[in-house]
Amino acid sequence: MDAYVRQVRRMERHYDGIELRHVRRRGNMVADEFSRLASSGAQTPPGVFEERLAQPSARSDPLGETDAHDRSPRPVGAQASGPEGSAPSSLRLIAWISEIQAYLTDKTLPEDREGSERVQRISKRYVLVEGILYRRAANGILLKCIPREQGVELLADIHEGECGAHSASRTLVGKAFRQGFYWPTALNDAVDLVRRCRACQFHAKQIHQPAQALQIIPLSWPFAVWGLDILGPFRRAPGGFEYLYVAIDKFTKWPEAYPVIKIDKHSALKFIKGITARFGVPNRIITDNGTQFTSELFGDYCEDMGIKLCFASPAHPRSHGQVEHANAEILKGLKTKTFNILKKHGDSWIEELPAVLWANRTTPSRATGETPFFLVYGAEEVLPSELSLCSPGATMYCEVDQDQLRRDDLDYLEERRRRAALRAARYQQSLRRYHQRHVRARSLCVDDLVLRRVQTRAGLSKLSPMWEGPYRVIGVPRPGSIRLATGDGTELPNPWNIEHLRRFYP
Repeated sequence: MDAYVRQVRRMERHYDGIELRHVRRRGNMVADEFSRLASSGAQTPPGVFEERLAQPSARSDPLGETDAHDRSPRPVGAQASGPEGSAPSSLRLIAWISEIQAYLTDKTLPEDREGSERVQRISKRYVLVEGILYRRAANGILLKCIPREQGVELLADIHEGECGAHSASRTLVGKAFRQGFYWPTALNDAVDLVRRCRACQFHAKQIHQPAQALQIIPLSWPFAVWGLDILGPFRRAPGGFEYLYVAIDKFTKWPEAYPVIKIDKHSALKFIKGITARFGVPNRIITDNGTQFTSELFGDYCEDMGIKLCFASPAHPRSHGQVEHANAEILKGLKTKTFNILKKHGDSWIEELPAVLWANRTTPSRATGETPFFLVYGAEEVLPSELSLCSPGATMYCEVDQDQLRRDDLDYLEERRRRAALRAARYQQSLRRYHQRHVRARSLCVDDLVLRRVQTRAGLSKLSPMWEGPYRVIGVPRPGSIRLATGDGTELPNPWNIEHLRRFYP
């Protein structure tokens, strides 16, 4: 940043005046978003022009020191100016010890003015002891200056040598300095060493922060988009039923559940046929990657009916969130309905299933503000408690006026559905804003090497690695969804979410 400040100072003499005005982040959101996008290395969105610089627009101090009161060395080198840095900086970095030694010995300075000023400024922290260059640390201890090649060997020994524990980069630099050695690019070299260590990569912790902005499914109209999933196994019920097929309409939040004896492609086809027979042919169905949904029989039926079949990313429940939430609500209802402290749990779950579904269908959704029952039928349901306690609606019921009231309800239904769609859109945007605050942007491109998080720990020990691979990225069908291939070119069957992947550095 100091280099850019000096560049601005040199340029301001060409202007009549420069005014600097502070702008709050919320008033400069576009520029702030672009700055985070650039620093994270994420893919550039469509419509955004990008210019890549081969070297910094302002020349920085190659030794990473600004004055005698600089308390810690900054990483120098070349990540800011390309893989190897600019040629002058590289040459100065190689000869940095000899430059300072020459100045301290006989006041010899580089020929260029900038290099001369730099050497005079930073030499205040260096001393010569018996012809060996030392740097005075902040605590007054003298650190022996060594070439970069020796420094890299020292870091490797500290990191993975006899007494190494594969420590983090700042810990490595601290140990090197405490052993009494110094070179200007220590932190940058340590970061690169740790990044490329295979053991550290395969045992790295998972990044729990989301890597991409929340992908929202646009809401269109009732029964246009359904989410399908499986719930079970349960305790065997009369008839041999052990599983449930669960479906939820993305707009009305209307849940459906169908008990089956076993999970296979035939039972899945029977379930979706029942959905289409009762609610019409949907535009799209979203499922997980179970074999019952990925089977040719199920896919052919959807293709014949003109249904677009979409699959959620493996091991990523968030991409299938609404039906997962419906699963949780149905499971909670069945647990509480069948609870009996004197008997084994769950032996009558199939008898309580209609009541649990009824409770979910008559509960207002936070997203739409309406009950699924109303958004489907255009009228509120009548509950048993309304009749037993004589609610105003029950006591004022008149059969003579019901025909006209029902016609009015149907006329109002379209408006109420539009209002629910607007409220749901606002709710989705609030979720997106909340999600965006925790995003740690990461992106992958075709031909990148990645590691994939191990999905099951069965048969593994505490010492087994957390990641497997490496794999090669062969496609990015949509943001956050990555297609992978093994080292021999074999493509994995399903795309994987980026949250289960991390870049691999060979």
